[in-house]
Amino acid sequence: MNNLSLIIFTILIQTSVGIFSTTLFNIWINKKEMIDISLIILSTCLGLIILGLISAMVHLGNPRNAPYAVSNITHSWLSREIVTINLFAVSIVLLWIVTFADVQKGLFLIETVSLILGISTIFTMSRVYRLKVVPVWDSIATPMDFFGTALLAGSVASAVLNWVISDKVYSPCLTFLIFSGFGLCLKIASIFTTISIQHSSKTLFWYASLRNKFKGQTLAHVFRAGVYITGVALFAAANIGLTDQSTIFLLISFCIITLTEIWNRFCFYDSFCRLGL
Repeated sequence: MNNLSLIIFTILIQTSVGIFSTTLFNIWINKKEMIDISLIILSTCLGLIILGLISAMVHLGNPRNAPYAVSNITHSWLSREIVTINLFAVSIVLLWIVTFADVQKGLFLIETVSLILGISTIFTMSRVYRLKVVPVWDSIATPMDFFGTALLAGSVASAVLNWVISDKVYSPCLTFLIFSGFGLCLKIASIFTTISIQHSSKTLFWYASLRNKFKGQTLAHVFRAGVYITGVALFAAANIGLTDQSTIFLLISFCIITLTEIWNRFCFYDSFCRLGL
């Protein structure tokens, strides 16, 4: 439970980036239907960032230590992570103001910069965990997992927000389907890459206790992949109208993917094994 604040922090920030990215690409693809990002969506993104940062400060223990987290930006990925997250938040605030004022000039530029900052946020966040002394984290599985969360959780959350705004499940949306499908692929690839690393690392297998632990984790990984697939299947069914209960399917898929993301992140931190200890 010591990692609960980090779990909340990473999931909320990644979901915020995912919601913004999915919505933005959907707008760019369907400009004839929508021009501005809804203030509700922008407010949600900003709210998730704020809650995530609060959770990160709780993890620091003493909020007064927060300024020191950005004091080594030239050498520390942690400092870069905090800076990019705050820059992303500032860009969302600026976009909220421009949208509220109904100013079209410069809107595309602000949206593009915000998107770049969002992607940079996920990248720097994944780099924080690329520690050579932690083999399970120091692999391509970490950025695949984090970007997968942004795409999968973000696209499903975007669909829920659209349902709240329009009072109906979104009509067949290729953007949502592509983002959720790509996110699912990244999550599955991350899970099986982690399994491969755990079972191929001779260094880790010096620890007899870890051999037994990883056997149990393998079963959990495979089961979790199946749950992800189930959640996305329900989301796809709701999105393309394969059922008369689209709203129920959408909300169930949102709950399944959200809970699985939390479980997945608990497993991510549980896979920690620092060499030399």
